[in-house]
Amino acid sequence: MSEIERYDSRMQELLGERYNEYLKAMTLPPVRGIRINTLKMDNQPIPGLCRKPSPYAVNGWIAEEGMIGNRNEYFSGCIYSQEPSASFAVTAMDLKPGMKVLDLCAAPGSKSTQIAEALQNQGLLVANEIIPSRAKILKENIERHGACNVIITNNDPKEVALVFPAYFDAVLCDAPCSGEGMFRKNPEAKSEWSPEAVSACARRQAAILEEAVKCLKPEGILVYSTCTFSPEENEQNVKTLLEQHPELELLPIDHAGGKPGLPFFEGSENCRRIYPMEEGEGHFVAKLRKQDRETAELRLPLLKSDPVPKEVNHFLDAHLSRSFSYLYVKHDTVYGGMAPFIDVRPLKLIRHQVPLGTLKHGRFEPSHALVMNSFAAFSPSAELTEEELQRYRRGEVLQKSCEKGWTAVTVQHHAIGLAKSDGTILKNHYPKAFRIR
Repeated sequence: MSEIERYDSRMQELLGERYNEYLKAMTLPPVRGIRINTLKMDNQPIPGLCRKPSPYAVNGWIAEEGMIGNRNEYFSGCIYSQEPSASFAVTAMDLKPGMKVLDLCAAPGSKSTQIAEALQNQGLLVANEIIPSRAKILKENIERHGACNVIITNNDPKEVALVFPAYFDAVLCDAPCSGEGMFRKNPEAKSEWSPEAVSACARRQAAILEEAVKCLKPEGILVYSTCTFSPEENEQNVKTLLEQHPELELLPIDHAGGKPGLPFFEGSENCRRIYPMEEGEGHFVAKLRKQDRETAELRLPLLKSDPVPKEVNHFLDAHLSRSFSYLYVKHDTVYGGMAPFIDVRPLKLIRHQVPLGTLKHGRFEPSHALVMNSFAAFSPSAELTEEELQRYRRGEVLQKSCEKGWTAVTVQHHAIGLAKSDGTILKNHYPKAFRIR
């Protein structure tokens, strides 16, 4: 029996009478979805893009066919492309503004940006990714999204747990998995499936879960999710975690969506499984609470800021609609944020909230991250036509009359980048990495 035949046999055994329904679903196109970034716009359907509301997220939509990554709403960070069932894990967390949250395996950022939307720029999100190249993508997506209370780190989960013991109100562990829920989207991946790969993933997930538990404060919530169907990576990992941690309690998920978990242990029906025949590609979600009331809550030290130069205060006052709650300055680089600037050393820090810009020769030069932030609008601004947008994205200088100085370049009145004007010409400051090549 080939590995593909072995996988199909496993799915038939797992699904029983629903197996034919699954086979039919696998012949259909993948379900496409988006989330409206409610930090930047209201959750209203976008004509030609939003087909109907998603059952898995309050600001999620089943998307129409067509390219999402070339839409203006994408460039401005007003939407995020996300497979619908993948949003259910964050929905299950029941987050509230002001919470401290950890996304332990965060790249490329779909769940981190969803968490940020729920926090509404209040509280703190630490988004960690162990692989440097993926951490770079995570940073780009967070920047476009505009969240102002996110710390991005690039570390092994063990290192994260050492810095943040008993710190977070909620932890998401969306662990690397065998990806069976991606086979409709990427049929070639099915040929790489094997029982050995499943077992290896399950062991790695179990190790990451151990570190996730350490990061939870008393009464904290842990949500474990995968995009795979194998019981070894899902219910079995939850069963083992509960056996090893009597302080954990498996909770029911108080949201519609998916089917009960497999009967692996008493209470496993509280887990949720989503299959390709249920308006998604596939996901597993379990929600647990740490009942330990004896562990003391950690308070981390704050970074000591250099004095904020008067040029920085003058620039921010002149160009932003409101002030960031916190500023931090180090070596002429200025950061802003909505949470205190905690010291996370020795973690490898990719981004600490919002890098606002740098002081150069006594002048403040704003960053792309500043103009993309979702908290404070940048002015003045220059609204581009569709033709001007394409030229701007190619890095060209634009002939356009507007106020002199630094200017937010906008499309549909949402910023996509910066330019500097002499009154008649906009000098392009769109990051080279994002330009059309």
